[in-house]
Amino acid sequence: MSKQRITLPRQASSKRAPARPRRTSWTWLGGGLLALILVAGGIWLATRATSQAAPGQRFPIQGQQHIAAGQSHPAYNSDPPTSGWHYDTPLDAGFHETPAADEHVVHNLEHGHVVISYDCSKLTDCQGTKERLQELIRRYRNWKITAVPRQNADAALALTAWGWLDKLDSYDEARMTAFIDAWRDRGPEHTEE
Repeated sequence: MSKQRITLPRQASSKRAPARPRRTSWTWLGGGLLALILVAGGIWLATRATSQAAPGQRFPIQGQQHIAAGQSHPAYNSDPPTSGWHYDTPLDAGFHETPAADEHVVHNLEHGHVVISYDCSKLTDCQGTKERLQELIRRYRNWKITAVPRQNADAALALTAWGWLDKLDSYDEARMTAFIDAWRDRGPEHTEE
């Protein structure tokens, strides 16, 4: 007779490991979907101001380097300039009757100003345009808007902001307001001036 081996079931231990909650595929799917929505929303917010409908033309940024008064530097990539080499002293905001060096004006752009360059030699009513510009600046309480006379290469009026330019043949308040509202206080240096 052969001996048979009998196996008895093990007795369960009185100390069981605590049950861990199961992470289902639905949990991972929900978390992944939420992350995707957050990333897509962030991208949308970051790019909405630079969409096709943005007023003006975009120019590559040429840096923010301060230079000494009269120091030479490479040519700007737009006329008037929208970024680049500039003096360490900006102009006061508001309306100016005397021309200013581009290097002063670029510092204003760096602080988030919109600069309006007007060329009386190309305006049919220079005095009337200057009065309208002064009124426009007053409506914005002289805050981060500067107007200066300048011989513009190919426009009677040019609006510049950090990296942005819009050229006009005549005063167009709706277009100018759209540019100001889109780009004022959007420079790389945030100031309270």
